Amino acid sequence: MNQKTLDGSAGLVCNAGMFMKSFTSLSVGLLGLTWVATVPCQAETVHYLPVPNSSKVRMDGDSTVHKWHAETDVIGGSLELEADFPGNASSAVVTPKVDVKIPVRSLKSSGGNRMDAVMQEHMKFTDHKIIEYRVLELAPKAGSAGQYDAKGALTVAGVTKTNTMAVTIEKVEGTKLKVTGKTALKMTDFGISPPAPDIGLGLIKTSDDVQLTFSWITAPKAP
Repeated sequence: MNQKTLDGSAGLVCNAGMFMKSFTSLSVGLLGLTWVATVPCQAETVHYLPVPNSSKVRMDGDSTVHKWHAETDVIGGSLELEADFPGNASSAVVTPKVDVKIPVRSLKSSGGNRMDAVMQEHMKFTDHKIIEYRVLELAPKAGSAGQYDAKGALTVAGVTKTNTMAVTIEKVEGTKLKVTGKTALKMTDFGISPPAPDIGLGLIKTSDDVQLTFSWITAPKAP
């Protein structure tokens, strides 16, 4: 074989190698673009924290002697929602990150210190110092802007129960979020025996039913 033929063969091999290298690079690039196009963008979220001294939780109950209530303005925890909330939430179920924590000791009753001590005892305060609530899903109510059915897990006295309650979420003072709602509960659902003091010949009994109402104001976490 002459030198010219050898040079030509070498050129073909070289060109073929360059073509394959370019083709491979192009294929990898296209695959990368396809992957980027198919992976959904993660929506930006805003982290909200409670505004001190701006919230309130109240429990209302009854007894054979009188009606009673207990309340606190200490609501801890956090709330995380998409930046454009409510966005399209008017028609779709959303799953925000909502964790609420209420110290049992912060609850003050209408009966004073003596009733506070009884309440803490029945709520098993020694072992369970915090009431916790976590949202599982938020379903908008048709035709009612800002109103939702919140399904969540409520933990009281170490017992967790799932319930659904009506809540309203609205913007206030520009960037703050105000969450309000109410629900009916039974003490015995959480293993709590309604107090029945050993006075009055055993005629004083507390109703099992409790009405819970709350107003929780949060503000975006500072950068």
